[in-house]
Amino acid sequence: MTGMMTRIAMRKDATTMTTDNTLAVRAALESGGGAAETQLALIASTGGDLQLQLVVEKLTAAEINVLVEEFDMSKPSVAHAFISPEQFLEAFDRLGARWSQIDEIELTRDYAEIQRDVEDFLCPMILSTGDPARIKLMVTTLFKHPFGGESVLFAALEKKDYFEYMTAPQDHPITRGTWQELLSVAREHFPSGYAEIAEQARAIYQDGEGGSLEFAGAFIYGMHQEAMKHHTAQEPETEEFVDI
Repeated sequence: MTGMMTRIAMRKDATTMTTDNTLAVRAALESGGGAAETQLALIASTGGDLQLQLVVEKLTAAEINVLVEEFDMSKPSVAHAFISPEQFLEAFDRLGARWSQIDEIELTRDYAEIQRDVEDFLCPMILSTGDPARIKLMVTTLFKHPFGGESVLFAALEKKDYFEYMTAPQDHPITRGTWQELLSVAREHFPSGYAEIAEQARAIYQDGEGGSLEFAGAFIYGMHQEAMKHHTAQEPETEEFVDI
């Protein structure tokens, strides 16, 4: 009986620790991803990877987006390795909320900043652990989203030799942690999805710059619309105040 009571008490302590740590991370997120990262690093140093994983699992997709926004493949967040496929997909669904609506895209530079943001979001989510099994899982998850495959193509769009790389990847070296590796793992782990975006790339290439601009505009608009669904669904009700 004493042993059972001890185990129950230990489970309660662990649950309390996770709750307290999650609340601490959420409080830190109000100051941005960097502050939350510091809190997560502290949790990892005191509670280990298991406690870190339990805390990350509690975070919402909106919180994940705030957390990872300041990080990229050159410096991934400690949370990246513990973000679940479901969290990844839900966070991706809200990604368009970060961007200002572009009325008209006339030049490649009009979407360059958004393109960097997409690459910086996708690369550490999918590639940062270097674990082939996780990479396959995350790539497969991404391609389940209506704009998942297009996001990989968008990250590569109009980059140097991007079309040549897509049509003959064996002839080009891969720069790790970039759009090139994203295309490579997509081709390896989700060949049917890769074939679709390769066909899209061929059509875009044949249309010249106009094709690229049209594709970029449609992708950005579509991602905006996906994000707006969540914004509308979570719109807080206006409180009614009664005069006293």
